[in-house]
Amino acid sequence: MKALLGMLALTLPLVAQAAQEKTYSPYWAWDNNFNNSAISWSPGTGTNPQWSVSFNFSSYNLYGYPASVRGWHYGYNPSGDKTFPKQLSAIKSLPASFSYASGGTNMAGDFAYDMFFRRDSNPSTPQLEVMVWGGNNSYPIGSLLKSAAVTENGVTYDLWAGNNNAAGYYVYTFIPQRKSVPASLPTSGSANVDLKVFFNALVGRSNFSNSLYLDVVEAGCEITRGDGWVATTWFQVNAE
Repeated sequence: MKALLGMLALTLPLVAQAAQEKTYSPYWAWDNNFNNSAISWSPGTGTNPQWSVSFNFSSYNLYGYPASVRGWHYGYNPSGDKTFPKQLSAIKSLPASFSYASGGTNMAGDFAYDMFFRRDSNPSTPQLEVMVWGGNNSYPIGSLLKSAAVTENGVTYDLWAGNNNAAGYYVYTFIPQRKSVPASLPTSGSANVDLKVFFNALVGRSNFSNSLYLDVVEAGCEITRGDGWVATTWFQVNAE
């Protein structure tokens, strides 16, 4: 099971088909379903970037990553916000808060922050990806690079790394430590962190440096199986 989930996670570039979206300036949100997957997306009606999706997938695959977004996803940004791209050397802290919920049966996947980087200031196709996971019952691509790599806001994270061959870039993933894989996604949870702490832990590693430009911070759920729903109930991020 672990090997299967590892192969499934992030094997596709995060490009939506027939996307649904809504702007919550300075944020925006979208369904980001892959290959016209049967994911029913409903945006929130308030001013915060909230949404929910329902789905029914009995087999493992990566079906989508519905998300709330600040910045440029593959060069696209309908919000008009100018916070990103921003060079990492100019960011002292990157406080982010993200809360989520789910319900249903046979649920599998991960709630996660997703960040894309380039070596220049022109937002376009990513050249590096960094993820920070919250509640999950899956594993990222690649292999374990360092145990207990970061402790942030009381949570200790292991660092995984590997190449996303389909997307064409390297991926670092910070995953909360645990002794066993949960049976299902959490029904509620949050990940309130300073994302710059994770970037600092990568300085000196392959493909990473403070000269990179951060294009986007996204908060969503990688859906890999289940009959139910997932939602983002809050998202906020600021570059300081």
